[in-house]
Amino acid sequence: MSITIENAEAEAILADLAARTSRAEPDLLLDLLRRERSRLEADAERRVADGLAADAALRKVRRGDVVDAHASDEILAYDENGLPV
Repeated sequence: MSITIENAEAEAILADLAARTSRAEPDLLLDLLRRERSRLEADAERRVADGLAADAALRKVRRGDVVDAHASDEILAYDENGLPV
C-alpha cells in the first residue's frame, strides 16, 4: 500500500523529523500512527471510566443515599448574618 501526502507542511515536517531522528519516513509515520491510535484508545477508556463514575454517582443520588446528614446551613457554615463560622 502506498500513501501520497499532498500537503507541503506535512511533507516538510516529516522530512525534518526524519533528518533529526535518522529514521526512515515510513517508520516515523508508522510510529506516529501507532501513538495516535494508542492516545485515542486511552481517551475512549477514560471516557468510559468517567461515564461509569458519573452513573454510579447518579444512582446514589437517585437512591437518596445521604452523604452528610447535617442541615445545609450547617454544612455551609454561615451564621445568620451570612458570615463564615
